[in-house]
Amino acid sequence: MRVALVFHKDPSGDPVSIDLIRLRAISSGLLNRGIQTDIFAPVSRPSVLDSGIRVYGLDKLKDSGYYDIIKTCYHDSIKLIRSQNGKIVSRIVRVVDKTYPERDERFRSHLLECQDLILEKAHTVVFNNEENRSRWINLYGSRNKTALVPTGCPKNIPKPGVNPYKTNKKVILFLGSLAAPRMIDMLNELAGRVVDIAEIHVVGLNKAMMYGGAEMDLSPLIVSHGQKQENQTWDYIYYAHIGLALATGIHPFDNDISKIYSYLRGGLPTLSEEPILNNKMILDLAYGSVFEHGDIDSLVFHCRKLSQNAPLAKKALVMDYMAREHSWDERVDRYIRLFGNILEERN
Repeated sequence: MRVALVFHKDPSGDPVSIDLIRLRAISSGLLNRGIQTDIFAPVSRPSVLDSGIRVYGLDKLKDSGYYDIIKTCYHDSIKLIRSQNGKIVSRIVRVVDKTYPERDERFRSHLLECQDLILEKAHTVVFNNEENRSRWINLYGSRNKTALVPTGCPKNIPKPGVNPYKTNKKVILFLGSLAAPRMIDMLNELAGRVVDIAEIHVVGLNKAMMYGGAEMDLSPLIVSHGQKQENQTWDYIYYAHIGLALATGIHPFDNDISKIYSYLRGGLPTLSEEPILNNKMILDLAYGSVFEHGDIDSLVFHCRKLSQNAPLAKKALVMDYMAREHSWDERVDRYIRLFGNILEERN
């Protein structure tokens, strides 16, 4: 089996965001299983990632029917394919329609165009969750086959290093991008309401302006560390007391939050907002709390309660469970089964 992964940007950058983290985990996992896997991206010259994965420019992909499977990784990737040699498997994070999610208004026509191309070209469309698969089928019917491959986490993580926090207060960690203006509003309000016992730290970028917000600053009570490479983020998780997940909005399909996997894999009790889809993991593991959507009083209440009574006796069990059931290795196995089934159909 030969697999081409089509990515929308240069994959050789530092793995600081979930798109690069996922790409490297899936591609190296396939390669480690003996499956020839190459990445094709808008780059000017070939290169080799640390994992041994080769990266080529897009022109090389069109020259041959060499690859059995061509997998696109996000909406934009489908526009980069100039040939339909091989079966196309397209993964998208959230399904956009003519109205929702509201925060995608600026990009809506482009995303809908990508979805039309996926409908036309893809053999199978892959989703993180059942909500987005159902949305796809409701919008486009069953012309494409569909599959589920959720976000994952590393099976093995670094041992704790140096504590990156300089505070005697409890640390509330927000990991990842601030992807909606409401997130900044809630963090700023929370920072003032728990300043007596806790300090909020953000590891990630403020991208709220991309999604309809004016330029919004974090409160001076919040410590922003910027983006960090994945291997550096684990110390921020290890030494925090609460991992915080905020919803982008009111729609469950737009709230598959990858940071929750990292929080739980690192043993960090997690506080999450309704209607985030991953909340079921937190509740099933009884390793954190869920607060009502948009309710700052509920958020403050659960922050104080969780900071005083964290379920740390379950920490090792939670970490082992995440490594076993939700590792990138398990996600790679799903892809291998999916690709194998697709190729069997052809034969």
